[in-house]
Amino acid sequence: MSPPLHPSGLLDNLRRDFETRRIAGQRVLIAVSGGADSTALLRGALDLAPEFRLTICAAHLNHGLRGAASAADAAWVAQTCTALGVRLVAGTIDLSGPAQEPTAGIEETARAARYRFLEQAARAEQCAAIATAHTADDQAETILHHILRGTGLAGLGGIPRERALGSGVVVIRPLLETTRFNVLGYLNDLGQPFRDDASNGDESFTRNRIRHTLLPQLAAEYNGQVADALRRLGRQAADAQAALEALAREALARALVRQSPDECVFDRAALSEPPRHLLRELFARLWQLQSWPRQGMGFDQWNQVAEIALRGGAADLPGRIEARASGARLVIVRTHR
Repeated sequence: MSPPLHPSGLLDNLRRDFETRRIAGQRVLIAVSGGADSTALLRGALDLAPEFRLTICAAHLNHGLRGAASAADAAWVAQTCTALGVRLVAGTIDLSGPAQEPTAGIEETARAARYRFLEQAARAEQCAAIATAHTADDQAETILHHILRGTGLAGLGGIPRERALGSGVVVIRPLLETTRFNVLGYLNDLGQPFRDDASNGDESFTRNRIRHTLLPQLAAEYNGQVADALRRLGRQAADAQAALEALAREALARALVRQSPDECVFDRAALSEPPRHLLRELFARLWQLQSWPRQGMGFDQWNQVAEIALRGGAADLPGRIEARASGARLVIVRTHR
């Protein structure tokens, strides 16, 4: 098993990421929870800010899910940002109600609320990028989680290096090549404290069981470098997915006859040219471009749309979307009934 990097590796990795992104001269919003990863990202970004001429802001959202502990985290982040001379955008939201809805779990609801808040904060602070502190360990855990749930090629890619939100704001993950060992070593070198979230040890959450039980067992009993293997798989899958998406965009442009927010019409002859796997990707790309709900759309549903395009027929799909093929045309409509 390869030895962990020296703690200085965090700044080296962060510098390489910033150089690759050509981020110099930008305003960057750092999402800070108060945990080790986000605290290290904030301190690392501040260390490199003069070199890259960056203006660093921070944002923290108190979800209110852990009561007094959440409030204490928010207060600690505020004190730390004041001490570091960093402007902080702070927000509070009560997720105790919506998090209990059967259609949205706590983690999913909190994540969606956090990204909405971060996007609003980035626009308010005129930041083109939001940096989140996902690490190499998070990447390995995410890929394994996706494998266990059942995933396609996109899911095997794990956490994307960046993701575009609305209004030109981009979420970046500059610590994806940095291990948790590097994070803790860097903070230790600085003498920088951080907050421990007790919920990270709660193994009622699948992610925590993967982190604390499954991955260590796989490393001990099967492959000591399993985390490296998972990340390598993720990079290969992401490269393959990017190539597939490029081909899907080209095929979509050739086949699309007419497009409006609620209706898309296709030339079925053009849809008969791509192989089935590319056709599924084409429709996934269409849903994304149309901002149609993709919850409930999995392999079987994408395959069903492809089958209708090729063989004819009709189907009602999740999100009040209908697909029907007749003659030379495939029509996909989002209804508002």
